[in-house]
Amino acid sequence: MAFNRKLSIGLVLLVCTACSKPHYTPPQPLLPVEDTRVEVSSGPIIGGHSENSAKTWLGIPFAAAPVGDLRWRAPEPHAVWAETRSVLNHGNWCAQKPIALDGLLGVDQDRVNGSEDCLFLDIYAPSDAKPADHLPVMFWVHGGSNIWGRAEQYDGSKLAESENVIVVVVQYRLGPLGWFAHPSLNGETANFALLDLLASLEWVQENIGAFGGNPEAVTLFGESAGANNILALLAMPEADGLYRAAIAQSGLPTSAPLALAQNGVDGRVGGAVPVAQRFTGKADPDADDLRKAPLDGIFEAYGSERIPTVIRDTQTLPDGLLADAVIRHQAGKNIPIIIGSNRDEAKYLLAFDPEFSRKRFGVFPVRRDVDHYEAANKYLSGIWRGLGVTQFAADLAKSSQAPIRTYRFDWDEEGKAGLSDLSTLIGAAHTTEIPFVFGHFEEFLGRLDTYMFTKENEEARLSLSRTMMTCWGSFARDPFMSEPSLCPDWPRLSSNSDSQTLVFDTKADGGVKKEVDVTTLQQWIDALKVDPVFKNADRRCELTKKISGVFTLTAPELNADLKSICKGSE
Repeated sequence: MAFNRKLSIGLVLLVCTACSKPHYTPPQPLLPVEDTRVEVSSGPIIGGHSENSAKTWLGIPFAAAPVGDLRWRAPEPHAVWAETRSVLNHGNWCAQKPIALDGLLGVDQDRVNGSEDCLFLDIYAPSDAKPADHLPVMFWVHGGSNIWGRAEQYDGSKLAESENVIVVVVQYRLGPLGWFAHPSLNGETANFALLDLLASLEWVQENIGAFGGNPEAVTLFGESAGANNILALLAMPEADGLYRAAIAQSGLPTSAPLALAQNGVDGRVGGAVPVAQRFTGKADPDADDLRKAPLDGIFEAYGSERIPTVIRDTQTLPDGLLADAVIRHQAGKNIPIIIGSNRDEAKYLLAFDPEFSRKRFGVFPVRRDVDHYEAANKYLSGIWRGLGVTQFAADLAKSSQAPIRTYRFDWDEEGKAGLSDLSTLIGAAHTTEIPFVFGHFEEFLGRLDTYMFTKENEEARLSLSRTMMTCWGSFARDPFMSEPSLCPDWPRLSSNSDSQTLVFDTKADGGVKKEVDVTTLQQWIDALKVDPVFKNADRRCELTKKISGVFTLTAPELNADLKSICKGSE
């Protein structure tokens, strides 16, 4: 869910008048440094140092390439090598169709980018890390709607050096290669990407000690679809023992029913069965037909149809809502979890939607009707938080022995891009917390970075980033947060009092503070029914349709309430 098509197209339009067409330039390879020579299960490797001197290993294979007969199978161990392998470049991206956001980075928009040979991970360690240090490990799962994204977008060097932790950034199969529910695959899972994550976590268990990490102190953290995948891991017995804590940033406990993933919805959701008929040209293709199909043909067969991800395949995940599966599996367990969202999650959906914004001089988007724009964001973001944080975390806290904590990210001090005020247009939207967690504000949104992250907001922005890095690092070191740290007091959820969340913002807007977080999902629905901003019945109905489209797989029970709202407005 990291980037909606309208958002990415709009971002490109926003900056395209200020620049010539960019060309993608791969990151510069590292230079080998002797103190990064280590031995892993497949053989010896040597990495280098990032600009801040953090030890860095890029593009380490954690499994064999899932190509040919290994396509749509559980990952296999990588072959052993004898000579020292240089791991100085990021690995191949996992095959993915480009989105318009790639245009800001100059990525080719006319073809499928990446490769099926993509099961690599990157590791960042403090400059003085030694094998005997047994440092906490932070294992990052990237977002991108499970159809897009790559490890090279996330530089963990500053987080590793600042917090004295090992940061692992993993790649996993995307789109139809990672999520594919075809009956001909002879009982294989539909969630191949989850098996990739399991394999990479098992690799970390076996090898992270050589980099200075403690395999018994692994914290999962990820954003959007990455957070969704982490929640799936929290529901899987196979992942037990591979982590001791988890952070889910802006995720939703969303999963697709097996029947939907297999059959799809014509013109909207691409089911594996009809799509396979298209790319094989056969009415009833077998597994061999599927595995021999050309890569480009597989992606082309989906067209603009949505690819179901995190599938209730009854093998890796049970048949039922993901939230229920997580709560059941975590019941009685001792896994501390942090769940959070951004105050304006939905502005990434609204900023370039012609119903909510218009373009000045054909380029610069501004809010069309400020009250309508902010109200739509309030309800979409509020329901997002209600489902993904407040209600889910409260239910989880009732069954888990370990502390459950929540947060909200409120930073909205972006600069301007021409006539577009990004602080109100985008605000604390989906993904904007990521650079604060990593302490790395370069190459986040390509050419838009200079408009988002300015000299004017630098001092307060970096101060907030240091606080968030400290809190994430403190949690990785002590998931129960029982020891004194520089992170502000972070309350755990309690059934004996109003739930409190930790709000992250700059001092000018109240700073980092505790705040009561009790608005329920039903309260958001009830408020929407009578909100005077939606005097126009059509507007109220259109918003309910948007809410349904975003949240149906997370909470199917919403549909009845939403239909009643729209019916009552007619």
